[in-house]
Amino acid sequence: MLSPAENKLLALLAKECDLTGPPGIMDISDVVIALPLAPSETLGSIKDLFSIGLVDMNTLKTAVFLTPEGYEAMECERELGK
Repeated sequence: MLSPAENKLLALLAKECDLTGPPGIMDISDVVIALPLAPSETLGSIKDLFSIGLVDMNTLKTAVFLTPEGYEAMECERELGK
């Protein structure tokens, strides 16, 4: 089960994906600004989601985006919320 911070991060990246197309790439600095969380909590959530394969990062580790599994997890959350 994902933490509330991880769910917020996935929701933000899914929204970006819906607006700009897959995979919904965002600079990590923009993610930190957009989420109402402490920067350390946001970065920890990115690390945790990366370790389980729901998000991935560019080679420089400056941007984050959803993997197909991450998008699917977010879709399941949306369906459960209905």
